[in-house]
Amino acid sequence: MSQSAPDRRLDDDRAARLARVCADIAQVGDLLGPEPAQTLARLRDRPLSDQGVDAVLAEVTELMRRSGLVGGDTTARGHHYLPLAGIHGRRPEVVLVCPGDLCDRVEIPRPDAGPPHCAVWDCPLPTFRMDR
Repeated sequence: MSQSAPDRRLDDDRAARLARVCADIAQVGDLLGPEPAQTLARLRDRPLSDQGVDAVLAEVTELMRRSGLVGGDTTARGHHYLPLAGIHGRRPEVVLVCPGDLCDRVEIPRPDAGPPHCAVWDCPLPTFRMDR
């Protein structure tokens, strides 16, 4: 996907936490200004250690908290599968995914809106065909 993608994908916990933070920033980024996205951009510059990724996620969560928002990264969630919102029992053929294959963010395309934005890679989420 991205030519500057890190050499490795994050572990399941960090990938899930990053997906939640990225989705939160996509929804409320206009309220926060550029600082959270600039902080997340450090994840695309080079592969970071697990501690480096944790530090970036903590910094973004703190920026959101100081702005009066509670990010998805502040509450630990269990590792269980949940249905994607909006599919109601049908399997989508196309979903939108992380452009750098760094996290496990998946969104359903909405016909009335453009693709969601990735806060790390600073671009729209690309499509992924699930029927292949």
